[in-house]
Amino acid sequence: MRKSTLGKVLLSFSVVAATIGACKKDDSEFVKAPPVADQSFTEEFDTASKAFLRGWVPINNSNPKGSSIWTQGGAPFPFFPPYSSKGSYAGFLAADYLSTSGTDDVISNWLISPVVTMQNGDKISFYTRTQLLPNAFVSGDSTDYGNNLEVCFNRKNEGTYVGVANDPTDPAYNLSTDRGDFELLLSINPPVYAGLWEYKWAHSDPNIVEPGSFPSTWTRFEVTIGGLSKPTKGRFAFRYYTLDAGSNGNGSAIGIDQVVYSSKK
Repeated sequence: MRKSTLGKVLLSFSVVAATIGACKKDDSEFVKAPPVADQSFTEEFDTASKAFLRGWVPINNSNPKGSSIWTQGGAPFPFFPPYSSKGSYAGFLAADYLSTSGTDDVISNWLISPVVTMQNGDKISFYTRTQLLPNAFVSGDSTDYGNNLEVCFNRKNEGTYVGVANDPTDPAYNLSTDRGDFELLLSINPPVYAGLWEYKWAHSDPNIVEPGSFPSTWTRFEVTIGGLSKPTKGRFAFRYYTLDAGSNGNGSAIGIDQVVYSSKK
């Protein structure tokens, strides 16, 4: 009887041990992070108010701040036809040199995306172009007087802090706070400093177009998210950023249309 009871005890112990081992294996499978839901979306900006309700945030952080914000086509009248329109004659967003009230100061006018869960390899594509105005220096030509657009992203948090915009030559300028919680991904037509901030100008006259200038027709750009240690909730943003800009300086206007966020497959 004792041998039989001991055998039952040993058998029961073996079953319990095997069960614990199985549970450990199942637990390791259970704690694996679930895959990130597809974050892909397309924003046409056919209606600015609806885009803002979907989570897009416009912030004019120019120094000094002017009257211009991101509006439907550059209201009240569109600066140019849209790239893509699904029912609006001005189906894009635009901002212009009146973003600053100064004559030759800092334009820093932000258009920030809704919150997305970003992963390395995700892509942001969009179309942009500039407005050409009569060239005060060359008869028969139109120009944009030089514009710059940055694409940035915030991987620190889900917020919209965009820092303090100062001219980089100003003693108050601080690179670490210039974009707030955002980091630079792409700069279209960045400036060169030569006593003043100089940009390559777009022109209607093909003989004097400067290579690398902001495109004067709708042009597609694409950037890829990278540098993340894990999937991260954050935002990306477009920053109309032009220095020595205003009514007597650089800048005309730019538009943004058909923004596509594509999750890594």
